[in-house]
Amino acid sequence: GDAIPTLGGLLLPGTAAVQPPVQLDDPELAEAAASVARITGVAYACGLSSSGSGFVIGADRVVTNAHVVAGVDRPVVELPGREARDGRVVYFDPIGDIAVIAVDDLDAEPLDVVPVLPAGSSAAVQGYPHGGPFESMSAAVLAVGTVPVPDIYDESSNLREIYTLEANVRPGNSGGPLLTADGDVAGLVFARGGEQESRGYASTSTELAPIVEGAAGWQSPVSSGSCTR
Repeated sequence: GDAIPTLGGLLLPGTAAVQPPVQLDDPELAEAAASVARITGVAYACGLSSSGSGFVIGADRVVTNAHVVAGVDRPVVELPGREARDGRVVYFDPIGDIAVIAVDDLDAEPLDVVPVLPAGSSAAVQGYPHGGPFESMSAAVLAVGTVPVPDIYDESSNLREIYTLEANVRPGNSGGPLLTADGDVAGLVFARGGEQESRGYASTSTELAPIVEGAAGWQSPVSSGSCTR
């Protein structure tokens, strides 16, 4: 499975004029793609396989959504043009829907994380929709704000700073980066909108910053919870 949460009306679009789309063949975006990974795994307790996306945030560290690796003991990380590598979940937050995977000797360039983009900004989403080939797509920031967002088990809602996006986010894009034209990370994709196909949601770089800061210190495997479906 490569499911992505479908959420409606988290943060309504504003009225800011949207900038022209980024050029998807921009060299900086192509360089960033080398650090965007396909994440797969099996939640044996549920008999389910999962597939999503992620990206390098530090030495031997990849970030993704918690719902991508929920219940997975040994996630597999595959960067473009490289062999798939086994990893271990070293950070798992089902409330913020963020997980960090450690992959020994990954030797990949971390992506820089930049401040929150304002509404109207153009951007790109990179990842592996439906677990298939890598894709880069245009995105636009329609709104930015802090709103209640359900946890991955839909047991509670907690405040999170997010973007509402105009982007064709699909299953498998979960955990992929929202990138500026310079190839820097401005957010982490976590859901698609239920109101229309071209709507998506991403956590902002405000939510990512403490994860990037703490990633190097997380060494030991942690529980990845139970599967979400």
